[in-house]
Amino acid sequence: MWLEWPLLQKRHDLFLNGTSAIGVIMLLPGQVLVGWYLFLLGLAAGLTLLAMTAYLTVSPPWLRWLLVLTGVLVMGRYCTMALFALYQDPQPVWGLRRYWLGTSVGLTLPTVVALDQLVRHPAMTPRKLLTWFAPFLAAYLLILLFGAFQPTFDPVIGWRPVLTGPWPWILAGVQTVFVGIFLWLSSLVLRRLPFPKVRLAIAVLMASQVYLALDGYLILLHVQYFRPFLFSEMTALAAIWFALQTARTSSG
Repeated sequence: MWLEWPLLQKRHDLFLNGTSAIGVIMLLPGQVLVGWYLFLLGLAAGLTLLAMTAYLTVSPPWLRWLLVLTGVLVMGRYCTMALFALYQDPQPVWGLRRYWLGTSVGLTLPTVVALDQLVRHPAMTPRKLLTWFAPFLAAYLLILLFGAFQPTFDPVIGWRPVLTGPWPWILAGVQTVFVGIFLWLSSLVLRRLPFPKVRLAIAVLMASQVYLALDGYLILLHVQYFRPFLFSEMTALAAIWFALQTARTSSG
């Protein structure tokens, strides 16, 4: 059943009477709120498609299509977010809940590949790169496939699947290690590369990862705000596209 406007109005009244910062967003009428949220999801999906066009410039072909597959996971996340927002009862779309974490793989692997494409170190091959990333890939897939979820009434619109038990902390730990290693490696190469455009692209990738990490930290602190990760993910998608485009033009 689609989310009904009286239910949206009930959320609106609840949060205007409370102290949550989301109450500011709930000042929007229900129809406007849904339309605005779907517009943002469409924008995120568009940025995903834009990044996927850059994936098609990567070689070898097996890595190219692996990146495209990660893009499909990200698209699945935004479609799932739209469905969970529109349904009053989450059960009809509960089978799609694991797509909610699609960006755990869909943004990390492309970010690593983008950095490699910018640096182009002769000792690093695509297979070595994937071997280095394999422990993170295994951890993310473990969480994605076996993590325990529960449906949670979203304070703004619809529902959202939330990891329960130790899984949120496992995901936070894996992501913290990934971001820490990525920032460390990026800072090492950033100081040694003499090309301003490449340095800028690496700096943008680093900033996008810091933004994602900040979002994760706020979630662990139970800070309520409009759709966690949506804007940081869009930033990361734009950063990946910019990095791959910079790598392509720099090599050309």
